[in-house]
Amino acid sequence: MPIHLDIFHPNRIVVVVARGSITTEETLRAIQEFVEKGMVHYRKIIDISLGRSYMDPELVEKIAAFVRAAPHGANRGPLAFVVDRIEGNPMAQYFAELTESERPVKVFTSLSEARRWLDENSTI
Repeated sequence: MPIHLDIFHPNRIVVVVARGSITTEETLRAIQEFVEKGMVHYRKIIDISLGRSYMDPELVEKIAAFVRAAPHGANRGPLAFVVDRIEGNPMAQYFAELTESERPVKVFTSLSEARRWLDENSTI
C-alpha cells in the first residue's frame, strides 16, 4: 500500500507517509483505519510530499466532515501536512483552511519544521 501509518501510542502521534500514486479508495481506507483505531485526538504528521492523488474540493469536504463526525471528532489533535516544495498540494491547503478553526493545522514543505511545530502545539 502506498500509504503507511506509524502509530506511537506513548507519544500520541501518528505519522502517515504516502508515496507514489494514491487512489481515492486508498486514501479513504487510511482515514477510516485512523478513525476506527480511535486516534483522532493524536498529533498527526501527514507526509504527502512524494505522493500523488487527484482529489477534488468536494471529496476534501467529505473527508473533513467524516473526521469531524467521528467519535471524539471534536477533540482532534494538531495536524501538520508535509507537501512537495515545488508543487505544494492545493487540496492539503484547502483541508487546512476548512478545519483551521477546529484545531491547529498547518502545511509545511519541511518534515523537520512540521515536527517542530507539532511539538510546539502539543498538550502532552
